[in-house]
Amino acid sequence: MADLIITKAVLEDSATKLQHISDELEHQKSDDRALTEVYGQHDVQRAMHDFSGDWKIHRGKMTREVKDLHDKMQKSVENWSALEHDLAEKLTTERTDTGHTDGTAA
Repeated sequence: MADLIITKAVLEDSATKLQHISDELEHQKSDDRALTEVYGQHDVQRAMHDFSGDWKIHRGKMTREVKDLHDKMQKSVENWSALEHDLAEKLTTERTDTGHTDGTAA
């Protein structure tokens, strides 16, 4: 079984991509009235109108869910950075306290 490797760069990249997705969803339009004449046939116009209404509802839900996931990913990046800093600080302290890099006392 392969090991799962997560880096700070992967977390940051994921957070950035989620932000882009959130922005795109936020700026999507679902107003089908401007294109009514393009659809032509009445049944197609009605189907597009129905789709537009559904899109408004589901887009709002997706936008909230993506924003929530983005917030959680940002928190993961912050926690990861804090953990890296804490580990580096402890390794530096250990090396300074004992004078050895292997943790053994002289």
